[in-house]
Amino acid sequence: MTTPADELRTAADKLAPLAEAAQHDLDTDDYWAGYPKATAWWDGLTNGMGGASGDLAGAIPPAAVIELVRWLRAEARRLAATTHPGWQETVSPHALVLARVINGGAR
Repeated sequence: MTTPADELRTAADKLAPLAEAAQHDLDTDDYWAGYPKATAWWDGLTNGMGGASGDLAGAIPPAAVIELVRWLRAEARRLAATTHPGWQETVSPHALVLARVINGGAR
């Protein structure tokens, strides 16, 4: 049976390698070299994709996703350490909904 903590860890595990690879590309790939370092992610995605999708993707750089991964993992650890009756009430509804969306499930 999948627990809420499992769902949080699964989402973090899905995002972590993607964010790390994107950050590596941002730091090393010649594509990004033409943009100022501070705005390269935003500039590259809004120029490359354009429209609202490019704006959204550009607004969430790898560093933000890495922090999101840390939060999901911290919530999973906190939840896994909770053993008292009514533990379900300690689940952060926002973290769980976010994890379920990332994992491709229902909200």
